[in-house]
Formats: sequence, structure tokens, C-alpha cells
Amino acid sequence: MRWRLQNEIFLRSEFSYNEKCAVINTKPSLGIGKWIPRSCNDTNGFICQKAVDPNIHDSPEPESPTNYIKLLNDSIKLVAQQMTWDAAKKNCEADAANLASVRTQWTQVYIELLALNLNRPLWIGLNKAQTNSYFRYIEGWPLKFTFWGENEPRRDGTCVYVDVDGKWKTGNCSQNISSVCMRSTDTPPKADTKDYPGDCPEDPDPIRPLRHYSWKPFRGFCYIFFSEMKEWPDAATSCVAHGGRLASISDPFEQEFIQSNIGTFQDSHTSYWLGLFKTHKGQWMWLDQTVMDYSNWNLGQPSYHTYGMISALDGTWHTGNQRSDRPYICKTAKVLLPKPSPSPYVALVSHNRSHIALAVLLIAGIAVGAGIAFALFKKSGHHLPIPGRLAIFDNPLFSNKRSDLLDSKNLVENAD
Repeated sequence: MRWRLQNEIFLRSEFSYNEKCAVINTKPSLGIGKWIPRSCNDTNGFICQKAVDPNIHDSPEPESPTNYIKLLNDSIKLVAQQMTWDAAKKNCEADAANLASVRTQWTQVYIELLALNLNRPLWIGLNKAQTNSYFRYIEGWPLKFTFWGENEPRRDGTCVYVDVDGKWKTGNCSQNISSVCMRSTDTPPKADTKDYPGDCPEDPDPIRPLRHYSWKPFRGFCYIFFSEMKEWPDAATSCVAHGGRLASISDPFEQEFIQSNIGTFQDSHTSYWLGLFKTHKGQWMWLDQTVMDYSNWNLGQPSYHTYGMISALDGTWHTGNQRSDRPYICKTAKVLLPKPSPSPYVALVSHNRSHIALAVLLIAGIAVGAGIAFALFKKSGHHLPIPGRLAIFDNPLFSNKRSDLLDSKNLVENAD
């Protein structure tokens, strides 16, 4: 079988011996729109194509500014005119839109195809100069995933474009390139106002149980700054043993917290390992899967090394050899501790409180009833027997009411 392809978007580099057909993937986990080799005996949906009748002329495509393509809750429009990032942003706003926020895999694939067909890079709505020095869509959306190119995002890169290979790259905002506008029915989330509940967990040493380490809280996470020297893989293993991961840094606030804590030890330790590593594709990632929307690389970084560290002197990031021993920083999420249960005595009192109240009401009812009975009996003219005296009134032995029967001895004899 002979393949003649103008553009190749294979998920894998080549077909295996038994896989001579291809399908277009629709699963986000495998890369939407990628071509996957399959056996020709598999059953799948299909797409038909036929030649266009030369007698039918294409109608000219409208050049209206409302020429948007609907994609889920978003509508996307390609702007082929090349302009700076700021000019592209104003152009979209004049059309009641914004520079695109790539929030779904479908949007990424569509913009990737636009760039591929146009054979030009395209501005999107990322400019860290307008979002507190880290990458967040100017419309207010956080980054849920990224498609950074090799060694991106760069320290001196401010605005982001999608290149013809689909990768995100940072560049000078004054460059003149094409762009993508977007309208959406979705509403961006409000600013983060969380109070970050929870506490730092107990952390006994897994090797020496009597030794405990102190986690330092910051927002929703806790951190340990270890001074013992380890290689990067051993430091990563140590953090897992302590219930965390090598630390990630997600924004300037977390950067400032970590930098202030290690700055006091800069005389003894010049740098600390972070959970930053480079994949075999050249993409930098965090070990705990934090989205790479912030970076603080030093000038000329990252270099060819595979692992990342933070300088105790100025907080900038560098790359290092995994064989180098350095101190390291662990990070874990706060935990919500269970509320203390009441003591058994308190629980018993609480449990029996209703029974005690019922008993009090019952006694009060009996007392009131006795008082009413006593008043009625007294009103009838009868006298109640006096305790301690013989009750002789209704005894048949005393019907004659003789006074001598009042003697106890005579009473016993008479009774006999």
C-alpha cells in the first residue's frame, strides 16, 4: 500500500507490520484529531469524499466580522491579518470577542489546524504582563492544561502564540503575526477568595519514628525544607515517604513564600531541588502534575540538564545534574482533621436529657394529682387514717367499738 500525504499528524511515528489503516482519534487522553494506526479489519465510523463538480462554482466566503465557527460553547474566528498582540486584542474586542482562551482539547486541535493550514503562528489570549507575571487567560480563565514547546515558557517570553506544529511558544508582544478571536457563552470564574481550611499532617520520620518534622502551612498546602543533601531521584523518593511530592511553584505568591524560607539558609545551601523535570519530548513539567502556568527561570535557563532547582540567593530557577547532591523541598496538601467527639459523660448526659425532663414532668403530674385528690377527700368530711395508729374503722372485729379492744393484748386475743 502506498501512502501519499500532504500533512501527517500521526500519534505514533510509524505503522506496525499489521496496521495498514488509520482512524482519527476523538479521545482527549490520546490527543483529539491525531491519527492512530489500526488494522483494516477493525470496525469504525467513516468519512466519504468525492470530487467537486467543475460546473458548480464555489460561492465566495463572506468576509463579515461575524464569520465565527461554533465549537461547543465557543465561537472561533481566524484573523489572518498580522498585527502585534495588543493590536490583535483590540481587534477582537471591537468584534465583541477576546483573544482565544484554549480551555478544551477540541479548541486546541481546531486552532492547531488553523495554524497548520495558514502556515503561520497565531496569537492567543495569554500575556503574563497583564496577569500578575504568570500565565492566565486575560479573560479570567486559569490554565487547565498546556501545550508548551521545548524549553517553554521562557523567562523573557511574555505573549503566547500557537505555532504551526501546535505547540505554545512565548514571544515578543510587538511581533506582527495572525491571531484567533473567540466568543463564549461560558463565564470565567471569580477571583480566588478561599480561606484554605485544613491543617498540616503529622510527619514522623519513616526510618526514625521518634523524630518528627514540622510542616509549614501556606494557603492550601504544607512544606518541609530539608537540609540533608540528596540526588534528585532520592529527594523525590524521600518526599513520597513523608506523604508529599517535591515542591511545585504555581504562581508568584508561592514563589515568594518558598524564596523567603530558603533565603535565610543561603550561606549554607545555594540551591534546593524542586519537583521540576524535562520529559523526553523536551517539555518541562511538575512532578505533582501542577499546570505549568508560571516560571522564574534565570537568564540563559533552562539548559540541557533534566531537573530543576531554585536558587536560595535570588529565587531564580536553574537546571542541574541529577547526580548532584542538594537539599530539597517537599509539599503536600492540607488535611481536614475530624471534629473531636464529646466525652462519654457528656454524651450520656446529652442522651438522657430528654428522659430526665420526662421524669420531672411525670413527678410534677403525680404531685398535682395527689393534691387534687386530697382536697376532694377533705371536702367530703372523711378523715384520713393517721400513720402509726390502728386502723379499726372498717375491721369487722371492732364493730362494737369497745374501748378495751384498744389494748393491743386484748386485740390479739379477740382476734384469736
